[in-house]
Amino acid sequence: MMKDFAIEYSSSWQDNPMAYWVHIEQDNQHWHEAEHFIPPAPERDLRGLYKIYKVKIDGFTFKFSSLEQLEHCIEILSMGSLPITSELCKKRPGNEEANEHWLCTLPSQVKSRRYRQKAVKYLRKVRGELINNR
Repeated sequence: MMKDFAIEYSSSWQDNPMAYWVHIEQDNQHWHEAEHFIPPAPERDLRGLYKIYKVKIDGFTFKFSSLEQLEHCIEILSMGSLPITSELCKKRPGNEEANEHWLCTLPSQVKSRRYRQKAVKYLRKVRGELINNR
């Protein structure tokens, strides 16, 4: 299995696939204009940039702008059967279409149980390293 992990930096944390689905706006603003989220939005570093965690596993790169997104990905991918995206969409306030959910954007090989088992193992390792190096 080819695995790689890197931290990059960006002026936006919201451009990452799981950001919308994990960080829920709390101030009655459109998600891109909101300032208050649960869980809280990631914080900028001293240069005004956000950390972007990129985890490459067998040719596919997962992108996260927060540890909460990484943990959410692990939670979903570790399920025996993947949940129905329309059900996941109903859990998130707002009217997003099920085909816009981050799970729908994954290639079919990433959704296979075999791939997910390997991916979850490596994603957990990355999460542990990030938590230990805070």
